[in-house]
Amino acid sequence: MKEEELIQICKDISDYLAPLQAPYEQAIYHYLFRWSYLESGSNTVRKGKRTIAAECGLPSQRGPSPRVGVGKAKISYAVIDEYIRSLEKKGHVKIGDTTREGTLYTILIPSQIKACLELRDRRLKSKNISDIDYFNNPENRIKIFERDNYICHYCGQKVKEGNATLDHFIPTSRGGDNSKENLVTSCLECNSIKSGKSYEEAAPALLERMKERLRRQNSNQ
Repeated sequence: MKEEELIQICKDISDYLAPLQAPYEQAIYHYLFRWSYLESGSNTVRKGKRTIAAECGLPSQRGPSPRVGVGKAKISYAVIDEYIRSLEKKGHVKIGDTTREGTLYTILIPSQIKACLELRDRRLKSKNISDIDYFNNPENRIKIFERDNYICHYCGQKVKEGNATLDHFIPTSRGGDNSKENLVTSCLECNSIKSGKSYEEAAPALLERMKERLRRQNSNQ
């Protein structure tokens, strides 16, 4: 495979595949990609799940996040298996036979994954419809802020033009577009929490953020 082709694949993974994956799925996919395409130029690699668990360096999902400088507990074999099967279900990898050397994985790239091609086409289409694009068009962005009275849709905080952001209620990675119906005014912190997630997925963290803001306000009174 030529260097130019490999560079384009890496770009496509970042642009069209990563938005479709959960963080742990991204880490495992990148690990398999590194030991296939980047190591041997092949689309397959044979690895044991315990090796993946050890070499990915993923922290355990249980307990508080480790402090800097403190050893991280490795993610379990069972969780590695769960996320690999999730990647297979999404059509991002194929699971083959298992030997003493490990399981054979075939790694698919964005040009071979239907969901990636659909996401690419949606983005290209969106770029060609600037007149109804309320996310990238500066004049249309102002219209959304004015419609929402410069109030964050999630926490109700008043924002200013300098720190107001727009959030896709349905993320673009899940079929959302740049229409005014799918965009809401958001403060920077809520946008960071909500980014890439559905409202249902982000709701617990958004609620905790509002509780923390109220606690700070009460403590300052």
